[in-house]
Amino acid sequence: MSLARLLDQQRERLAELLALLGEEQECLVQGQVDSQALVSLAGQKSEIQQRLAETEARRHQVQCRLGYPDDREGTLQAARDAGCEAAWQATMALAREVSRANLRCGELLALRMEHNQRMLDQIHRIANASVYQPDGRTRLQPSRLKVSA
Repeated sequence: MSLARLLDQQRERLAELLALLGEEQECLVQGQVDSQALVSLAGQKSEIQQRLAETEARRHQVQCRLGYPDDREGTLQAARDAGCEAAWQATMALAREVSRANLRCGELLALRMEHNQRMLDQIHRIANASVYQPDGRTRLQPSRLKVSA
């Protein structure tokens, strides 16, 4: 398969991944998170990432088979010589965009988890506060001071 065709496939898969990351971001910013949708998106993302890795491996094999160095410069030179440097640059730009979108989703997920943990901690404090102490009082009731003169 030609380098140009492999780059086209990579961009197609990166565009699919970017669209899924957009859907994931939308799910994460909703007031009520749809966990089933997130699970489904995770499966779809995993599948696309696998196909993307396979395409990248084939592109890498073609590059090496053609005798180009196994580095960034070799990749760029192979793309230039094949007349698809613009396609390579577009692929790299899209990969950076996917990376930023993935980072945003990770940050949103971390914020959600932090918020959920704070809520659970508060619920735990409230639940523990209503437990009776040995003197029959709850922790919410102030203790009485015994003052004798």
